[in-house]
Amino acid sequence: MIGLHNSVIRSTGCSVPSRVVPNEWFTNYVDTSDEWIRSRTGIRERRFVGPGESSATLGVTAAKLALESSDLHPEDIDLIICATVTPENMCPQNAAVIHAALGCRPIPAFDLSAACTGFLYAMSIADQFLKTGAARHVLIVGSDVLSRTLDFTDRNSCILFGDGAGAAILSASPQRERGVHSVKIYADGGPRELIHVPGLVTPQPPADQKQHEHIRLNGREVFKFAVRRMIELTTDAILECRLAGRSIDLLIPHQVNQRIIDAALESTGFPSDRVMVNLEKYGNTSAASVPIALDEALKTGRAKPGDTLLLVAFGGGLTWGSAIVTL
Repeated sequence: MIGLHNSVIRSTGCSVPSRVVPNEWFTNYVDTSDEWIRSRTGIRERRFVGPGESSATLGVTAAKLALESSDLHPEDIDLIICATVTPENMCPQNAAVIHAALGCRPIPAFDLSAACTGFLYAMSIADQFLKTGAARHVLIVGSDVLSRTLDFTDRNSCILFGDGAGAAILSASPQRERGVHSVKIYADGGPRELIHVPGLVTPQPPADQKQHEHIRLNGREVFKFAVRRMIELTTDAILECRLAGRSIDLLIPHQVNQRIIDAALESTGFPSDRVMVNLEKYGNTSAASVPIALDEALKTGRAKPGDTLLLVAFGGGLTWGSAIVTL
């Protein structure tokens, strides 16, 4: 029945490729340096997939690790959602590949596309299934391989991205002090061209126009959008928690650019020692960014049972969102 359940994070898992790509690697393609990249982004290295790897294979590994960390079996999962903008195939969906790899019984399994905010979109859907009693256990996965969309002659974009996957199992629970307190997700398609990745089915331009086959982004405008939205989301969450008698123990933002995170923290006054940042190791992994950071926070003890977390993301679409969760 509606209102009898809360959704709690039961377990997490993450997967990144073994291939490490340091900043120096890009000097083979563009005029850049390790210092130039670090000073402008905070990134030192990232992971790129190799032959035989995809967003689906990374998602499978992350999902298996999340399942192994829980006390559940594949037949206990009631729904699988995979957030990705770089699926292995247009059909079948990544979620179906993950479903088969886990050996689940016939259940709903689908992908969604909301770029870097995709994991929070998936969490919002899972939360509603669980709170209404339509599901007991939901597996959500964020997985992307943006290395396969990059133009290695564009130094402003190719240095930013990496590949990876993160997963979480959310379960229905009668506990009120724990779980997802709120998820807020938004989109504005007006400035959608600020971040653009064409696909094989994208309409072909006229013969006299150049076809862009790689990710394109307007760095200056995306920076302003990201800072503005992170400030709004963080400020709103602080107020929401204060009204509920809570405080935010750890902020886990989308791992996109250290300067974006720093600018938002300066404006909101949120203490930097309560922010989970791992972008120096992975770069921007799109929908995998937040769940990878969440998994690392749990595994390293940065986030502990009873802590209240604020998850914040923003990306192409344009999309943005937040979630307040007590572990």
